[in-house]
Amino acid sequence: MVNPHQFFDLPSESPDTLPYFHSVLGDGQLFRYVESDRESANTALERHFADYFGKEAAVAVANGTVGLRLALQAAGVGPGDRVLVSAYSFIACAMAVASVGAVPVPMDMDKPLTVDTTAVKAAGGAVAAVMVVHVQGHAVPAGRLRELCDALGVPLIEDVCQGVGAASPDGRAGRLADIAVTSFQQSKQIASGEGGLVAGGAELIERVYRLSDLGAVRHGGGLPDWDDERAVLADNLRLTELQAALAMDQALALDDTLARQRVNRARLREALGSAVTVLDSEHPAGDAGSHTLFVARTALDAQRFCEALKAESVVARVVWKKTFREYGVFRRSGLADELSSQRWPKTAVALGPRILSVPVSKYVPESGVARVAEAVLNHRHHLAREW
Repeated sequence: MVNPHQFFDLPSESPDTLPYFHSVLGDGQLFRYVESDRESANTALERHFADYFGKEAAVAVANGTVGLRLALQAAGVGPGDRVLVSAYSFIACAMAVASVGAVPVPMDMDKPLTVDTTAVKAAGGAVAAVMVVHVQGHAVPAGRLRELCDALGVPLIEDVCQGVGAASPDGRAGRLADIAVTSFQQSKQIASGEGGLVAGGAELIERVYRLSDLGAVRHGGGLPDWDDERAVLADNLRLTELQAALAMDQALALDDTLARQRVNRARLREALGSAVTVLDSEHPAGDAGSHTLFVARTALDAQRFCEALKAESVVARVVWKKTFREYGVFRRSGLADELSSQRWPKTAVALGPRILSVPVSKYVPESGVARVAEAVLNHRHHLAREW
């Protein structure tokens, strides 16, 4: 494909751009607890993203979904609690809520790439947390949610799995949250195949650390202690050292990556001109530049647009075809009665199947960008001019 849906290509990188990765390969220590003088890549990654998200601490974990679940657990969210979640989001966000026994309550869009904050005021019951989800390199404004969470006295969680490097008029994705969670899955801005990270206050992150490390307490980073009164029963959800090294190398190169992506996106938009309407965030200059979004005329047009571009070797995808409320797995769950009593997220349900994403990474040459633009223009009759 001209524009593969991945933003890190190991064969395209030189050894000079991967110092952490080659250091780990050099000593062969793939476990996060390194038994040598070399600093753990996990430790470096955690320190880097704690600073990046403006938090006291961070902990690397197995993936982004695990990060959301552990963040909720560490924040004290549990059975019967209600958590407001962006209706327009990947199903894993609501699943993370359900996995701790809590009830996901959808926050509708008020327009594309924003959240209808009236859902917070009209939640119809006590709220334990609010989770806002950023979309394909476009940051969703979180300032109003921050104010409402402060008024309610509940934590704001930002799912930055698709939003690393993006900023809204309210600032960088993840900075306003009490807890920021990101992912290093293959299609994410920083990719190590799988992986994730949770950033927040020091006490909360210490709890996440134990929940991801078999519940153990480690004194000074040493061997696990399960006799310490702070130890809990938990799972092994650690990130490997090799994954952390790949993520850390990309984190160090993020500014350059974003700059190259933004150049490519600017070229794409220039080639499209006024013939195609792009779905913009509220702060296009702050977008990561990894994806360009469009809105199809109908859900069927969205499907046909993707098929037509694929025939021209160009990737286009519907971002999220359904809200979590629409999936059978939730209708069949023990939450079905609770979910059926909630307000239906009309705008997200109507727009979700129509929102399209065309990725263009830093590796796509100028000629490739031109081919992407040509394919979009060839099939622009499937795209809406307004919504």
